[in-house]
Amino acid sequence: MTNSADAQPIDREDVLELITAVLAERPHLPDRLDENTTLEEMGMDSLDLIVVLSRFEEKWGVPYSGEETDGTAFHNLGHLADTLVARARTAGREQR
Repeated sequence: MTNSADAQPIDREDVLELITAVLAERPHLPDRLDENTTLEEMGMDSLDLIVVLSRFEEKWGVPYSGEETDGTAFHNLGHLADTLVARARTAGREQR
């Protein structure tokens, strides 16, 4: 669920920050990540991706579907962030 502070447009850097913060909490993933880190390099699995998508949905109110949990669809963390921003735009939220 979103709150009024989160009703602002979604910024790619904020999305990337959310992704890296969530993944840094996962004990089996590296702490230092950037937008060029591939999901394969870090050993990210579908559960890790579901956690990221769930946090994104909680923060910005943009839902995801089950078929979007295939990590092979994303080249790297930057591509994942771009995809989430595009999904938000499709859902009626504008990028700032």
